[in-house]
Amino acid sequence: MANLVAVTFQDETTAFGLRAALGKLQKEYLIDMEDVVVVTRDDKGKVKLHQATNLTAAGAIGGSFWGLLIGMIFLNPLLGAAVGAGAGALSGRLTDLGSASTTSS
Repeated sequence: MANLVAVTFQDETTAFGLRAALGKLQKEYLIDMEDVVVVTRDDKGKVKLHQATNLTAAGAIGGSFWGLLIGMIFLNPLLGAAVGAGAGALSGRLTDLGSASTTSS
C-alpha cells in the first residue's frame, strides 16, 4: 500500500531541511520511503521538482558500463563507454522516479 504525504512550507529552506531529516530517519531504518521530492515555484510561476537522487549521474554511470560492455564486443570499448555515458546521462535527465503532473495556476 502506498501513501502520498504532501506538506507545505513558506520557504524552501525548511522543506529541504525536512527532506534531509527524513533521509536520516531512513538511514536509521525508522521509516521507509520510496521517493522524496521538494517542489518549488519561482516568481514567474514555473514549477521545479528537486529529486533526492541525481538521476543524470546514475544514468551516466550505468550507461558507460553497458556502453563499455557492448563496445568490447564490437572491438571499440572507449567509444562504446563514451556513447553509453552520454545516452545514460540523457535518459537519467529525462527520467523521474515517480510520476508527477504539474500545472501552474
